[in-house]
Amino acid sequence: MRKKTWFTLLAVLVCTALLLAACGGGNSGSSGSSGGTGGASQSGGSASSGGSESSSDSGGGSSQPAEVIELKWYQPEPDGHPWTDVSRLIGEEIEKNSNGSLKVTIYPAGTLGTQAEAVNMLRAGSLELLTSGPSILASFYEPVQVFSLPYMFNDVNHAYKAFESEMGQKIFNEIILEKSGVRTLDVWYFGDRNLTTKGIAATKPEDLSGQKIRAMDTPIAKSVIESLGGNPIPVNIAELYMALQTGVVVGQENPVPTILAQKFNEVQDHLILTKHSVHMGTVHVAESLWQRLSDEQRQIVTDALAKYRPEIEKRIVEQTEAGIETLKSQGMTVVEPDLAAFRANAQSVIEKNFGSQADWMEVYNAFKALAD
Repeated sequence: MRKKTWFTLLAVLVCTALLLAACGGGNSGSSGSSGGTGGASQSGGSASSGGSESSSDSGGGSSQPAEVIELKWYQPEPDGHPWTDVSRLIGEEIEKNSNGSLKVTIYPAGTLGTQAEAVNMLRAGSLELLTSGPSILASFYEPVQVFSLPYMFNDVNHAYKAFESEMGQKIFNEIILEKSGVRTLDVWYFGDRNLTTKGIAATKPEDLSGQKIRAMDTPIAKSVIESLGGNPIPVNIAELYMALQTGVVVGQENPVPTILAQKFNEVQDHLILTKHSVHMGTVHVAESLWQRLSDEQRQIVTDALAKYRPEIEKRIVEQTEAGIETLKSQGMTVVEPDLAAFRANAQSVIEKNFGSQADWMEVYNAFKALAD
């Protein structure tokens, strides 16, 4: 009887132990299930947090952005030109400082089409950034072409001040922005435009009287040639080398790096340092894209542009100085003209061609007043 009691007690204890074990295992499974389903965001958050800390510890605090916005950037110049080369540095800076949320892709040498087509792409939202020139926006506000008038600016700093002035910002980021949906973020130095000729060592406008000088087919470009004393003849840039070679025109004007790149020195023998235009480019952004960006992202873009603007200027100056020496070594005669005479003639041409247009002269006088 006593043995039977002990066996019964032992059986009860074994059953109790098995039940407790089963309950304990079920609770453990329930806890794991809770962590795997109901606690998924916590688990994911924990993993994300751990990943972020790991990234930070290994150098940069860079977790994957929630959204990556691609900024396709049209550059009119090829690789090797300061605009294109420095734009790549700007793109890297933007990507790094935005933690990868902004990805910049450079399209050099006008591979996406003409600059006019690029403006339309900006407006349609199929392009985000464009480097061009102020006059490309003339269809929205003609007086923006004041930037291209002869001897408009004394130097590049004068041009920077004009863009940043109240008048400059009103033109680009009020009037033109409202009409076009294109915002202008910055201006870039392209170089001083100078005259080249064949057989004419011009030192004053009278030396070019009646001489056929190539001009782009716009009223502003023709006024520039008039201000130099020449007879403006429209010639497409693609046909200019042949026109110079065959005598259709005896001269042309461009920045020194362009003169070298186009090999105009092969068909011209005088470089006349008229410095008649401080040629500026402009950096544009699609307003539709700009409004998608956060304040922080916008600041990253504008900070990168501001940081590298001096580098562009430095490279342009270096290329110009080296280019003049190259042109000398290749047989071109470099002429230092009477700049005061050219400036005076330019002023009379501007007054004749644009003096009666109040909106043009308002912009012109506002920018002139900013000179040091």
